[in-house]
Amino acid sequence: MKRFAHILFITIAAVTMVLSGCNDKKKVMKKPPHLINRITLVNILAESYLIESTLQMTVPDSISKDELARRYYKDLFDRYHITSEQFESSVAYYVSEEKSAEKLLSDASALIVNKKNEMMIDESNSTITTDNQTINH
Repeated sequence: MKRFAHILFITIAAVTMVLSGCNDKKKVMKKPPHLINRITLVNILAESYLIESTLQMTVPDSISKDELARRYYKDLFDRYHITSEQFESSVAYYVSEEKSAEKLLSDASALIVNKKNEMMIDESNSTITTDNQTINH
């Protein structure tokens, strides 16, 4: 689990540095017209990290990783009723200020860790029935 959190932090930190490095520190970025609210963006970032992790672990089959990524992100953006341009401009806006970027990344990271912990708890409380025997995990 610690490795998972470290990988998440490093990935998100790298994205933040790249995006914030493109902005002039003395210039406050203008709010985009279709800004995604911060809480929604945290959820989208967490899900996009999971998409990227899935893509890294996927063995190429009859479909390329690029096509698979396109499908995953299309589904993600459709579920949140946003465009890739809205996503990119919203991320750029929030990371244009260092403290906002840190909070955004911290919240996305915490969300992923919490969901992983919930999944682990659900698995440990599962019950398996085989041949009239009940096995509790």
